[in-house]
Amino acid sequence: MNRFGINLWNWIKSLDEDILPLIGHAAEMGFTAIELPMTEPDVPNIKALKQELECYSMEVSLCLLMTAERDMSSFDENVRKQGKSYLLGCFRTAEYLGARVVAGPMYSGGGKRHRLNEEDRKREWDLAVSGLREMAEAASLHGVCLAIEPLHRYRTSVVNTAKQALQMVQDIGCSNVGVHFDTYHANIEEYDPLSALESVLKANKLEHFHACGNNRGAPGTGHIPWEQVFNLLKKYKYQHHITMETFCEGALDECFYPLAASQDELAATGIRYLKSVYM
Repeated sequence: MNRFGINLWNWIKSLDEDILPLIGHAAEMGFTAIELPMTEPDVPNIKALKQELECYSMEVSLCLLMTAERDMSSFDENVRKQGKSYLLGCFRTAEYLGARVVAGPMYSGGGKRHRLNEEDRKREWDLAVSGLREMAEAASLHGVCLAIEPLHRYRTSVVNTAKQALQMVQDIGCSNVGVHFDTYHANIEEYDPLSALESVLKANKLEHFHACGNNRGAPGTGHIPWEQVFNLLKKYKYQHHITMETFCEGALDECFYPLAASQDELAATGIRYLKSVYM
């Protein structure tokens, strides 16, 4: 059964803030899962967090924040080591909290955008693949699945499309590695976002799904063809989390004009729509 999730970036900038009250708050709004924005690999007060999740029967996923210092495709071995250390920490957190999936652009550091010659492009790709193969094997020991997220061109030049993500999954060749599809990024990069989503579903590789408006608004708003999107998820019997990812002021992808009167209203708009589609 699908769980409807919300990334805590909707209310907080980083895990340094007090997230415990948000678990019950999200549950009371109707969400059945939360997503942790992994600004750091370790969550403060993790024992209390686990208790809150269990108290409200909330499932959890982890959303990675790769930085220039956490780059699995870097030509600098020390940077790659820092990326691996960060991921290993996230896997330990995921296992402790009972998260099934760790998702995001784990192949690269944030803001990495460059044009390389063919030889260096292949080297960068191969470093990401070999590093993530090693990480996938480590993740399996924690009972965790990895979901690779394509990002738009303003964030990365490594993996922008579902086709590229599927190729990376194939090259890694581990059963616990799949694709994280985000409608916001697909809206920018895919010639046909619906066909891109269906290609991942047909391959049985969709492990995580972000329902985001074209301007990072709530699902059900903007020009994303939402009815067709959810028809595809239903057609292929996608059973994992459907998570809205929005951002408060000062968070990673904050909007510079109001998407709603408040972050609570933004969240409420999203959960109302998701429930109307599935219930």
